[in-house]
Amino acid sequence: MIGQLGQKKIAMLGLGTNNRALAEYFKKNAVEFDVLEWQTADELIGKLDSYDVVFRTPGLPYRSAAIAKAKSKGVEISSQTKLFFELCPSPIIGVTGTKGKGTTASLIARILAAAGKTVWLGGNIGRDPFEFLDRIKPSDWTVLELSSFQLQDLERSPHIAVVLNITPDHLNHHKSMSEYVNSKANILSYQGPSDLAVLHSGLPKSFQKLGLGRKIFLDPAAVAGFQTKLLGKHNRDNIAAAAKVGELAGVALDKILQAVVEFEPLPHRLNVLRTVRGVTYIDDGFSTNIDPVIAAIEAVESPVVLIIGGFDKGLDFTAVGKKILEKKQVKAVVIIGQMTDKILKAIEGFAGRILTGAKSMPQILAQANSVAVAGDTVLFSPGTSSFDMFKNESDRAEQFATEVNKLQ
Repeated sequence: MIGQLGQKKIAMLGLGTNNRALAEYFKKNAVEFDVLEWQTADELIGKLDSYDVVFRTPGLPYRSAAIAKAKSKGVEISSQTKLFFELCPSPIIGVTGTKGKGTTASLIARILAAAGKTVWLGGNIGRDPFEFLDRIKPSDWTVLELSSFQLQDLERSPHIAVVLNITPDHLNHHKSMSEYVNSKANILSYQGPSDLAVLHSGLPKSFQKLGLGRKIFLDPAAVAGFQTKLLGKHNRDNIAAAAKVGELAGVALDKILQAVVEFEPLPHRLNVLRTVRGVTYIDDGFSTNIDPVIAAIEAVESPVVLIIGGFDKGLDFTAVGKKILEKKQVKAVVIIGQMTDKILKAIEGFAGRILTGAKSMPQILAQANSVAVAGDTVLFSPGTSSFDMFKNESDRAEQFATEVNKLQ
């Protein structure tokens, strides 16, 4: 496959996170390519048409006019993820879902490693898989966290596919909820009879009919007695999915239990940072849609000062507002960013304190601390993207952790 690419005219759409390692891989294998930098999708209209293969980035919508025009001219549209699936010599375990996929993929890798298996973890989390592709052996396992952007044009499915949940997200990128759901569906669509799918029972019924893989439903009740450091009912789904994958991969129960009990929450995912003067600070900064916020609120039993908001990417916060109004432990809400007015409307009638207008993380945390007292939890769970005030969700979460660690 890689030799065939050497005979083609190739364009790579930018050298961002998803293409950097691929570019190095191409250079190492003497595959020539052009790099096309761009700011908006429309800039690329007509610029792709003369290439044989275009490697897009997840940031460019697959349904964009530039991609559509190039396809009409016979250009092959590929991606880092697509090519990796074609080249990877080991079985792939792919994990997707609106929330929980990072935790589940990481826990699966930990479970397999506990059984002495050689495991490679990459995709939308951890390392770029092209960093370690040449070191993967057929007897190894590769675990990939896969986003809707990566799955949208995939034409192969993993040997074991995990689908945790699907709720509205990235609706500023996908043109509709159906497009978003269909993107996720590709993780199952190309499975054969020897493949396996671990599914959440709450998924659309159509997912049960996708592909030819054997369908297995994760069972949170089966792991109810597992000891874990992960907070929240939603994490029982993640543990159940990871444990089932471990079982399917031949891992003994004692190794699964050991991995689960030792597994630490991932950074910025319901991670307890510290307690200062009796106030506990929880970093859920990678919460970028509404369901993680709801799950986070449900997971905390003490009085909550909730920090929420950010970039408006088209999400409906009605359900979050309902949860805030129902959960009597929520005593105050600090609202930030473009979503302020929508969230204010969603929590209309809230009896606690509402604080708005903070323009930086020190100001945000100062507002939260102005109402938090000993026994409270300051829960940072934004529920949307961060581009209006921060570089990205990592920058936002790191700034929160940094400010919390300054407290005395």
